[in-house]
Amino acid sequence: MDDREDVWANAKNNVTGRPGEPPDNLLLVKPYHWKPFQGYADVNNASGQDLSKTEDGRKSPIDKSDEKETDAQLLWTADILRRLHERYYSSTLSQEEREGISVPSLLQAMRKETFLRFPQVKVVFSGLIPIHKQNKQVQVRPPVVRYAEELGAEVLPGITDEVTHVVAARDRSEKIRQARKEVPSCFIVHTSWLMECYWSITRKDVRPYHMGPVPDQSANQQGAAAAAAGAVGNNKKNVEESKPKKKDDTILLLDSDEEESDEDDESDDDDDFAADLESEMMKQG
Repeated sequence: MDDREDVWANAKNNVTGRPGEPPDNLLLVKPYHWKPFQGYADVNNASGQDLSKTEDGRKSPIDKSDEKETDAQLLWTADILRRLHERYYSSTLSQEEREGISVPSLLQAMRKETFLRFPQVKVVFSGLIPIHKQNKQVQVRPPVVRYAEELGAEVLPGITDEVTHVVAARDRSEKIRQARKEVPSCFIVHTSWLMECYWSITRKDVRPYHMGPVPDQSANQQGAAAAAAGAVGNNKKNVEESKPKKKDDTILLLDSDEEESDEDDESDDDDDFAADLESEMMKQG
């Protein structure tokens, strides 16, 4: 676990084989900037870059760490390690299957499932990638592109009717205006949404990170239903892997951004998770 990737940039065991990218078993955590070290930090104690902040260094609206210290990353890490442990020691695996898996391969699969499951996240970035790095032929991917792709998202070069999320450094860019006009069901989220999804390896609710009004849920469901119908010919694999549930002849599309599961519900906040984790540890003790 580390809050910096640059010190692992020469690793040889990443799945892409791309130089400058960290190994697959590096669990990136949210950087912690300790005030006494500011101005005195060297390579051994300097915190990593926090892409969840605005480009001028200010906190995003959802980051309350200036007001109160939080242990959110500790909870996320505990949850990731528990899920990793459960997968490796799953009773459904044979000994042969278990010998064929590893921590890097399991982490890679866990990340990929976050945005790949139906409906797959299709993202456009705004104000985050320098023009000279927007060419897909560039060998080393910009970090935000790598985070999105490792989580299973498809990164689009521009706004189309397929885009589900615009991840932006700030509001009112040309891409955001175009998305709001042409794709009303598209979510416009701050970079902190993507980063917290990556740090926690979970698909976070978009609402705390959203810029401007959140698209109407019914409009989202109608758009997702139309996309699902069109995907029968163009994207059979995703549709077949994640079939929508039915209730009273009405298709309920479980968009993870508005998901009905307890996992992503607002009531299942970090405090509840901490209490459950503590209770479970006490029982095991």
